[in-house]
Amino acid sequence: FLLLVSLLHSTSATRRLAESDQTREPLLFQYDNGPLLAGKISVNLIWYGKFKPSQRAIISDFIASISPTKRTTPPVPSVATWWKATEKYYTLIKLKAGSFPVLSLGAQILDEHCSLGKSLSGQQIIELASKGSQKYAINVVLTASDVAVEGFCSSRCGTHGSASGAEKMRGNNSKFAYIWVGNSETQCPGRCAWPFHKPIFGPQSHPLVAPNNDVGLDGMVINLASLLAGTTTNPFGNGYFQGPKEAPLEAASACAGIYGKGAYPGYAGNLPVDSTTGGSYNAHGVNGRKYLLPAFFAIWSSLVLLLSLYLQLQPAFATTRKLAALVQEQPLVLKYHNGPLLKGNTTVNLLWYGNFSPKQRSIIVDFLSSLSSPKTQPPPPSVSSWWQTTGSYRGGPCTVVVGDQVLDEAYSLGKSLKTPQIIALAAKAGGHGKNVVNVVFTSADVAVDGFCMSRCGTHGSGQDKLGKFAYAWVGNSVTQCPGQCAWPFHQPIYGPQTPPLVAPNGDVGTDGMIINLATVLAGTVTNPFNNGYFQGSADAPLEAVSACTGIFGKGSYPGYPGEVLVQKTTGASYNALGVDGRKYLLPAMWDPETSTCKTFV
Repeated sequence: FLLLVSLLHSTSATRRLAESDQTREPLLFQYDNGPLLAGKISVNLIWYGKFKPSQRAIISDFIASISPTKRTTPPVPSVATWWKATEKYYTLIKLKAGSFPVLSLGAQILDEHCSLGKSLSGQQIIELASKGSQKYAINVVLTASDVAVEGFCSSRCGTHGSASGAEKMRGNNSKFAYIWVGNSETQCPGRCAWPFHKPIFGPQSHPLVAPNNDVGLDGMVINLASLLAGTTTNPFGNGYFQGPKEAPLEAASACAGIYGKGAYPGYAGNLPVDSTTGGSYNAHGVNGRKYLLPAFFAIWSSLVLLLSLYLQLQPAFATTRKLAALVQEQPLVLKYHNGPLLKGNTTVNLLWYGNFSPKQRSIIVDFLSSLSSPKTQPPPPSVSSWWQTTGSYRGGPCTVVVGDQVLDEAYSLGKSLKTPQIIALAAKAGGHGKNVVNVVFTSADVAVDGFCMSRCGTHGSGQDKLGKFAYAWVGNSVTQCPGQCAWPFHQPIYGPQTPPLVAPNGDVGTDGMIINLATVLAGTVTNPFNNGYFQGSADAPLEAVSACTGIFGKGSYPGYPGEVLVQKTTGASYNALGVDGRKYLLPAMWDPETSTCKTFV
């Protein structure tokens, strides 16, 4: 059997996560009174497929670094100090001394010939995991880069769970804990090996150099670290977690994307850099190893535990000065780059490319008509009150007027478009000038370069013989990638699989387009020519709304849009009222007056 600790007469421990966004509710962890893993535990590794000895050494050294001997203890910040954060999960529920899990490297099993083939189901992962010892152990299955696993890349980079073991415990089959992590290097490095590869979507910042010079394996270390933390503190689905049991946020997965101080979406945070290799890291391991490990949810103070470092820059290299154990994320600030914004009366011309029903077009036109003080002003929270936040940016308010509408139902440029063709279509949408935005909408059967892979829409500026103009494009994702571009009205393509919300206008694709149109339109008026308001690189900026991705209401967290309003008759979720009785779900917008992501419900 697996060594377990029965947690009797204990209470759930919840704390507040201090966030830079003051409008968001704290991240609350609950304890469901279940057993945690405790004591001395062997981590057995089952290598499935081809791994080089150097690759296996990266992982085995990481495991050995979690509980090093006195002779091999590396300098801080170390893997061991990162792991020590789990202790508080145990002390909060008043477990006796010695219950804290001490992990050590156990047996290693090689299955280089892929005995079950190169396409594995979840059940086959459990079958492989059962080959390791099931007593006082966690069995970790590691699949090579040419092995496909059910759900890999589409919804997960790894997973952990438990299964019935062969041995009996008090007359019943015992349970053992297992983990699976895949090498994503050839299948989805932008999803499962970020920040060592450009992300598959979102801000396209430059990737970091992997500290062990292996993008796939260094990415596996990140995912393995996250899953080890989840396995020990929530091994059987009734330990510490937030959200639904079927898709919980756990000790490290609750802090996805945070690796150092000052992290924000698309930016891993301030990290030390190895002066010889250029590799980015935040923890030392045995045998001179360096690793990049995810942040830990520090439940005792409800701050994110970051292995972030204050860096003192020396000629040609950065040196570690001090481990910042408990830090709050830095305030989100969009810098103004002294360029022109779109202010005053702004005409928005529309080009409908492909097949849109009149009902679909009216949903979008009504949204645009709701932005700027419509004649029939709906009560708050309204679309116009959401849009008024753009007036807090330099130069005052932007009043949107719906201009020309052009229908291209014959797909004049075909059903597969590249960015220059989007710009060419935008030029046909209407007028040119200082305060004009031409918006192209593509229907569900039109493929656009980068659509679903790295973007759901975009904005920019074009130039033709009539002059310069601002444009935006948004695609209907309902048949191509609703889990990516129409969330939260569809289950996400990855991450926590919470039930989707009901679309307020009864059209998942078009209601998803509203969210993306709101995002790119706010970016267009506050950063029309890449020298307005943004954070990060001008090539992949975080803008007025994209800086607040995934936030729709109070209390939001990754995978949960927040508290929103629900229509009693239809069950539809919304947070803004529009003209003609319309309801919309709009993303939060960064407010320059408070430097927070502002929500209205």
